[in-house]
Amino acid sequence: MLVMLSPFVVASWVQAQQNGEVHATAPTVVRTEYDMRTFIAPLPLNETELKGRKLFAQRCANCHGGTAQRPGPPLGKQTVERLGDSLIGEKVRKGSVNMPGFEYSLEPAQIDRVIAFLKTAPTRESQPLPGPSR
Repeated sequence: MLVMLSPFVVASWVQAQQNGEVHATAPTVVRTEYDMRTFIAPLPLNETELKGRKLFAQRCANCHGGTAQRPGPPLGKQTVERLGDSLIGEKVRKGSVNMPGFEYSLEPAQIDRVIAFLKTAPTRESQPLPGPSR
């Protein structure tokens, strides 16, 4: 018995094989070393800086964490010193092409608290994205 297979059936079978478990990709896990003494040491922050730290963790750290998985540039004391309070505040308020503005979700005092916290935080170096592993 001769069975004719349609090119569409063969193409879909080949595609299924290419997308199968054997050829599937998995995300790369990147281990980051931390100095645990620094990590667990209590920070000598005043009330304003502590509130800014909390806001930074809630609103900013997801993108500005300073790791390869975070798309925003790392922020900290050196960034504020280089750019100034007013430019950082304006950027937080208005945003950019890659960053949402927080003008309508954060009050000016809250933005000032984030900047106060950033003045206490060391700027971590941005880590490059890992290349494809082969």
